[in-house]
Amino acid sequence: MENNDRYVMLFGGIVSLVFGILLFTQTTAALALVMLLLGLSWFIQGVFTLLSMFIDKSRWGWKLFGGVIGIAAGLLVFNNPVSSTVAVPAVLALLLGLFGVLIGIAAIIGAFQGEGWGAGLFGAVSLIIGLLLIFNAAIGGQMLVWLTALLLVVQGIVGVVFSFMKK
Repeated sequence: MENNDRYVMLFGGIVSLVFGILLFTQTTAALALVMLLLGLSWFIQGVFTLLSMFIDKSRWGWKLFGGVIGIAAGLLVFNNPVSSTVAVPAVLALLLGLFGVLIGIAAIIGAFQGEGWGAGLFGAVSLIIGLLLIFNAAIGGQMLVWLTALLLVVQGIVGVVFSFMKK
């Protein structure tokens, strides 16, 4: 590994570690920063999507729709950054719950069609987790934030350690 690669890995590890710790200790502030960056990203993407309609007129309807949605979502986050820190993780948990329910139902149907009890067990667990996320979306959103924080801390530690182990 080249020296530059080691420094990049070290820097990435430190950033991940710091951000993971901030998500654990200063959850609201860290999420507010993430939401503002996400809102800025959505807003800029929406503007560029709208501008692209004038360069390439194909699929202009979708570009108009996507641009307006991006700008609206960005402005919504800018105007409500604190509410967004609760709403976005909860909506993500809700969507994951919906996917879990659909995957669970499909696996249970597959189990009855001969895929075996393993598929049925997986389907039942997926269905239960999906329903828990749907009916407790705010708690599910908080759990997603904590799991993300934990993964960032682990990723940070691994990045720092590996940056010193590689020659």
